[in-house]
Amino acid sequence: MNKKFNVLVVGAGTMGHGIAQQAAMHGYAVTIMDQNEGMLTRAKTLVREHLENMHAKGLIPFSQIGETIARITCSTDLEQSAAHADFVFEAVFEDLQVKRALFRQLGEYTRADVVLASNTSSFDINELCAVTAVPSRVIGAHWFHPPQITPCIELITTEHTSPETLH
Repeated sequence: MNKKFNVLVVGAGTMGHGIAQQAAMHGYAVTIMDQNEGMLTRAKTLVREHLENMHAKGLIPFSQIGETIARITCSTDLEQSAAHADFVFEAVFEDLQVKRALFRQLGEYTRADVVLASNTSSFDINELCAVTAVPSRVIGAHWFHPPQITPCIELITTEHTSPETLH
């Protein structure tokens, strides 16, 4: 039996919920983590609305709505969520100090083989890998907006990114 692959999306805003939807639509178990319960509730509502809209346009079968939503859980506990993650997408607001603090925590809370991917559109990814214990696992994964409609990602490596991280 194959081990379930767990994706953690940190940040439930515009990009975060769309990234979570994309991962869940492709069969991954997803946890959306945000400090704000209201943002988590909003994210689940928006994912459902986007999926229903996709069904109404004939893009997905009705059954995919429930299947996708069932793969998404929400949490306000970063440490617990990160401990179970196999891959992390960071999608918090564009504040370098917030992102650096988050990557420092993710470096502590995740296994050393977990890829830490930032959705930043503003900052040098080297600034984020500098604060993690294993900088070779950090990449930029800048999603086009909105992720659930435009599933295209710009991958950005750092001076430390390992080939294994890209595979």
